[in-house]
Order: sequence, then structure tokens, then C-alpha cells
Amino acid sequence: MDHHCIWINNCVGHENYKIFFIFVLYAVTACFYAMILIIGSAMYSVPVDEHSSNDSSRTSIIICGIILCPLTLALTVLFGWHIYLILQNKTTIEYHEGVRAMWLAEKGGNLYHHPYHLGVYENLISVLGPNIFCWLCPVSTNTGNGLRFRTSHDIPLSTPSITAMVSNRSNNAASDEQ
Repeated sequence: MDHHCIWINNCVGHENYKIFFIFVLYAVTACFYAMILIIGSAMYSVPVDEHSSNDSSRTSIIICGIILCPLTLALTVLFGWHIYLILQNKTTIEYHEGVRAMWLAEKGGNLYHHPYHLGVYENLISVLGPNIFCWLCPVSTNTGNGLRFRTSHDIPLSTPSITAMVSNRSNNAASDEQ
């Protein structure tokens, strides 16, 4: 589990983190779109005469805009925070644990390295899935089982093991001698 989200009234973790992230992305996009519509409506709803009834509609548009501003700001900050977490391949809990681990490492004269940071592209793949064209689709494309995750210390799965490479070289050298 990463955290409990009051927006969706559910815990966010390995199985639904991508869906949560896409939800926040679409919410931010919708807020900015609504903001553009509200600004356009407020600018172009100029009353024809002074005693027009457009004043009440213009007032309601302005009130909606005032309410929408902090919501847009909060969602944008939340979205930016989760972009940072994805690029670092951290959960919210791992971030807070990492702050303490970094402090303890610096206190001991060591450097702290987050073990699950695989590089920006691999971090994106680990959350959004291997198919770039499906990154914005709100479907779960998890890699792994949610219990074991690749670390920066692991040998990549596509790289042959060193013992296999050494044994192949010795076999090739033996066949060349004959």
C-alpha cells in the first residue's frame, strides 16, 4: 500500500497506482479546461445595458472561478508531487522513510541511494506499463506481482549472466583449438 486517498475513498498501491495517477492527471486537465471556460465566460458576458440580469450570472461565474482556483492549485501540486515520486520510483511512504534514511546516512558520513531508482524511463515503465501508447489509458498494466520489485542492484533480465558468458567463451575457445 502506498497511501489512503480521500478523493477516491480507497487505498492506493501497486494494483491501482497508475489508475490513481491518470485520475489526477485528468482532474488537473479538467480544472484547467474549466478555468479557461470560466475566464472566457466572465470576459464575454458583458451586460448589454446596466439593468440587465447578466449581473447575477456573471457573479456566479466569478464565484465558481474563485472556488476553482484553490482546487486547481491543490490538484496541480498533487500531480507534480506524484510525477516526482514516479521519476524517483518511490511511494509516498518510501519518500518519508528515505528522508530519515538520508539523514542517518549523512550523519554517519555515508551517501544514501534509493535502491528502487532504475532510471527515469525504467521508473516510468514500472508504474505506467511497458507500452507507451497505453500510458494515458486508465487500465492497470502492472509489471510484477506487487511483492518483489527490481532494484538498482539487480542484473537486468535481458542481460546474460556472467557465468553463462564465460562458459560460452571457454566452449568456443576449446572448439577453435580442435
